[in-house]
Amino acid sequence: MDVAVIGTGHVGRTLGEALAAAGHDVRYGSRTPEGSVRAALNGAEAVIIAIPGEVVAGFARDHAGELAGKVVIDAANKFDGGAMHNAAEFAALAPEARYTRAFNALGWENFAEPVFDGVVADLFYSAAEADREIVERVVRDVGLNPVHLGPDRHDVLDQVFTLWFALVNSQGRGRRLALKVL
Repeated sequence: MDVAVIGTGHVGRTLGEALAAAGHDVRYGSRTPEGSVRAALNGAEAVIIAIPGEVVAGFARDHAGELAGKVVIDAANKFDGGAMHNAAEFAALAPEARYTRAFNALGWENFAEPVFDGVVADLFYSAAEADREIVERVVRDVGLNPVHLGPDRHDVLDQVFTLWFALVNSQGRGRRLALKVL
């Protein structure tokens, strides 16, 4: 699968490297000369958004045409007191993009090493039924077990991040902490 990863920080780079190792054609888009966003989006079937949450709306507006029909996996979190996800921004600014939400509720360290004592960590995500196959393939190829919360369950997924963050701060284990449904 052709995957565009928008953002080359810890999250974007870690996800992109895992997907490339699994055999995907990964192209990075960023503000740096390292990657043109338009070139990365060209031909991509899935787009992972791994940029600061506060700039996602501008990205959606500027690239709405290029995102039309593509599965967009929003891994960004906004911390401005409103919703952490960008579903409303995509609905308003890039309505033809197929918005999904994943990779926002665990730290990037867990994407780099998704197995804990021989157990694969779960990754919760929200997507429409029509987009589940693509999102689940991406999640599995990163090395995690996908757990579908349903369509438009972005607020619930944001609460999973809140739970993860509280556990990170209370368990004394650092950010190398993941979740598992049993």
